[in-house]
Amino acid sequence: MGRLFSVKMRSSKGGAHLCGAEAIVDESSISKAVYSFVKRALSSKRGIPDFVNLKVEAVKQEPIYSPLLPVFHVSQPLREVLVKLFKLASIPPSLGLSFYSLLLKGPSPTGGVMRGALIVEVPSGKRLEPDKFKGVRASCLGITSRALGELKEKAGKFYTDRLKDALVLTSKICSYPGVLGELCVSDDPDYTTGYFSIPKIGYFRLFNLKPYGLSKGGRVIFVSRNLEVPPFIDYLKNSPFIGSSFPGYYFELPFR
Repeated sequence: MGRLFSVKMRSSKGGAHLCGAEAIVDESSISKAVYSFVKRALSSKRGIPDFVNLKVEAVKQEPIYSPLLPVFHVSQPLREVLVKLFKLASIPPSLGLSFYSLLLKGPSPTGGVMRGALIVEVPSGKRLEPDKFKGVRASCLGITSRALGELKEKAGKFYTDRLKDALVLTSKICSYPGVLGELCVSDDPDYTTGYFSIPKIGYFRLFNLKPYGLSKGGRVIFVSRNLEVPPFIDYLKNSPFIGSSFPGYYFELPFR
């Protein structure tokens, strides 16, 4: 791979966010990425945007190349699995479930959604993100062609671009020391699948995580009490992360 560039897209309508996408690509793939992202913006099920922002910039830091988390396809009862996952991540289930409920209600102080994630200290439940209205976004994400090929092959009919984007993002988040897990509920009213990820264990696809038609959701990053927030936020925003391989897509959980 030659010189690397970060390509980012955000679209909105009437000031409301519709969709976004990003990739780290080599110079020869910039036009392909731009075309793909503009097409995605104009075909969003959430509406035709009146504003599309595209940003292309050279990657100035040496990227972190890391394996993606393995994916587990969850078919067991949702609440039962969530309790087991929170315990596996050393998060009190009552705390985890309370923030799951908050995502369904709207985690912003106004009761709306946030463009970024909440950062929650465990076990206190204290919210650590500096801006409670916007949250914290993870950026500078990419995947190698090898890892993408492995993901498509192993996920088979269950592969989607949503899965790829979310897996790369959460793999970056979960690679940081002190992160215990990440819960995501999509704010897309037509998409009810979400996930819970645990560092070094996996990405658990959770289906029917919210009622169809609900335009609430968001992400919660659970962290240990000794995590220093400013370096963590800097890592999320600015450290280039590229998924280099994909371990596997599984239909049996790694616990009983």
